[in-house]
Amino acid sequence: MAKKKTETARLQSIGNISAIIMLFIMSFSLIAEALLAGLAINYSFAGLVIIVGFIVVIAIIRNSINYYKLAFNIPVALFFYLTVLMMMQNWHSNHFFLFCFSLCAISCVYSGFFRSVVFVFFHNLFIGIYVLQGTHVGGAGVPFYAMLVNWGLCIFGSILMLIITKSATISLDKALENQNSFRDLLDTTENFVAMIDERNQVVYASKTLSQMSNIDDPSLVQGRPLIDLFPGKGLKIHAGKMLKEKDNYAEDWEFALNGQKRYFKTVSHSLPGESGTLISMYDMTHLAERDEIAVMKDSMKIGLFFIDKNYTIQDHYSRYLEEMLSETDLAGKLITDVISDSVTGSELEAIKDYFNMVVERTLDLEMLEDINPLNELRYVNARTGEFKVFQFAFATVERNRGEVFILVTVYDITTRVELQQRLAEEESRRQEEMQSVFEVIKVEPNVFNDFMEDMEHEFGSIDKVLKNEEHTTHEALVKIYQSIHAVKSNAVILGLSIFGNKLHMLESKIKKLRERKEAVPFGEMLTLTMDIEKISQEKDGFKEIISKLQSYGDGGGEKQTVKVLIDSLAKCASKASEDMEKQIRFISNDIDAEAVNKGPRRVIKEILMQLIRNSAVHGIETPEVRKEKGKPETGIIRLSIKLTEDKKYIQVKLSDDGRGLDYNKIAQKAIAGNIIKKEEANNKDMLTKAIFMPGFSTAETEGVHAGRGIGLNLVRDRIKEIRGTIKLHSENDKGIVFFVVIPMPKSK
Repeated sequence: MAKKKTETARLQSIGNISAIIMLFIMSFSLIAEALLAGLAINYSFAGLVIIVGFIVVIAIIRNSINYYKLAFNIPVALFFYLTVLMMMQNWHSNHFFLFCFSLCAISCVYSGFFRSVVFVFFHNLFIGIYVLQGTHVGGAGVPFYAMLVNWGLCIFGSILMLIITKSATISLDKALENQNSFRDLLDTTENFVAMIDERNQVVYASKTLSQMSNIDDPSLVQGRPLIDLFPGKGLKIHAGKMLKEKDNYAEDWEFALNGQKRYFKTVSHSLPGESGTLISMYDMTHLAERDEIAVMKDSMKIGLFFIDKNYTIQDHYSRYLEEMLSETDLAGKLITDVISDSVTGSELEAIKDYFNMVVERTLDLEMLEDINPLNELRYVNARTGEFKVFQFAFATVERNRGEVFILVTVYDITTRVELQQRLAEEESRRQEEMQSVFEVIKVEPNVFNDFMEDMEHEFGSIDKVLKNEEHTTHEALVKIYQSIHAVKSNAVILGLSIFGNKLHMLESKIKKLRERKEAVPFGEMLTLTMDIEKISQEKDGFKEIISKLQSYGDGGGEKQTVKVLIDSLAKCASKASEDMEKQIRFISNDIDAEAVNKGPRRVIKEILMQLIRNSAVHGIETPEVRKEKGKPETGIIRLSIKLTEDKKYIQVKLSDDGRGLDYNKIAQKAIAGNIIKKEEANNKDMLTKAIFMPGFSTAETEGVHAGRGIGLNLVRDRIKEIRGTIKLHSENDKGIVFFVVIPMPKSK
């Protein structure tokens, strides 16, 4: 093939050079003949035609991709060049037919037989037209019959030239192709083929076989012993056995080559006559690998299958896939249908879009891996209810007709995900324990002990409520709600955020149950009881933390009741102001120690914390708002606790200088909650009562400080339990004052 291309290039070069030379000869000949005939010459025009002729011919040569077309294009261009010179300048060359014959020869040199035939017919047709028009194509003064004779000789020579061309191109090429067909086969075959003589020396060898011995040119292995072409001891042993019975040999070879396991089917048989022996080795490695892959596919604990662009699972898939998906006969099913019960409708559409991107390859592989929507699929089989976690990977494969399929690999990562989840939960638990320890350390010991006593009381109250069968479910939920809210308030104030958040979530569950219009099922109440028990166990965990901390110290000393109370209330105001981004100053310089020490300390603390939080959230404005109203940026909350002169009552007064009650907003919320009637919207007494109702709140959103509507309701019920009273006085933009009167407990 290489020799044929070289020969073609050589003939093309001869034709190109001949065409350029012909331009020179025709130009010189016609100018010389015109001068000898005494004709006037327009050199400018002649020069222009000559230059254009050269440009056209060279352009045709340089821009022709298919060289065989030059057999028509170049001679036609030269013929027109010749006739233009003759017709426009009235030159009549005596060598016209010689030039025509030469043009036919140039056409034949390009080896385009059929195009040469077309050219000969074409240019003789035009000669006939010139003759009929009376043009002296044979030269000035040449008789008509002589011109016809010259024309006939030109036609005869052209036909003879075409016959020679045909025999030299078509017939000869065919003979050469037949002669070299075996060589062409050896150059192109992927098989390992060789012909050897009776001495086992190579006569011909395929390129693949010669490359096995690191020789690229098969001609260089001719004459060498065949066994020398096989590298490695294993291959030489196989080759030696084959050469012993080469006339009729057929065996499978298994050997290692360049570190790779290979499989060949080798046959040899004698050729007729004394042609020698033909040896053919067919590489079966890919088939053996395919069989190994099939065995591996069915034995591996992963799912393998193909889907087409319509998401259809193809026939061949790994056996383990059915076990993974708990489905049988998957071929023909849509993968989108198989996983439809495990994803939402929008997620399924996104998965289909992703499959289309994989098929169309609109993104690179790395990007497709990053956006894989099935990187972690929580699979649920609707029929069996079985739950697993799968990881899908995708790759595109093209088959025979360019059709693209998606190779899907599925891994069962259920165990790994569950382990990661358990580890994450354990790590979260350790982090919570560590954070709880740090939070407890920050609390002053006496204050924390006070908190623990109050919490024990509230959980004791919850236990009594749960055991009291006389309470309705709604009444029980309200009392439980109040106790949990009280504990949460204290926890948040002390900075026990983790414990406070858990109480907040429990509070949310109780609120949903309390707001249900229908009866609360027994099962949900049982679940609530179990949640309360978990929180109670965490409460007991605080005791262990305190015990460990006390083992490193002296126990914190004797508790000072007044100081602990004031510190707790001050911390309540500070925490609320910080969370609400307000500036609040808590003043408590009028506290009667006897009232605190001998009075119901826990109840006093509980109601004051709720009232302080209420002032911080609803009463005191932000610094910006206070500045606009002409107030100091820092709001004031004042507290006084006194005994009456007869020491029978405790008088508690808590005031703030905030915005006061917004009766319009209270009326809107109360009417919307069916707490009051529309005609009572201007009744301040009714509106004041409304703010103490369970569930009532003017906050727009719920948070750890407000929004649940339980704070003032808790205050009312706690005061009622100890037979006390509460009143309030509010002025717009001047603040609110709470007056609480509590009977002094009788001394035991």
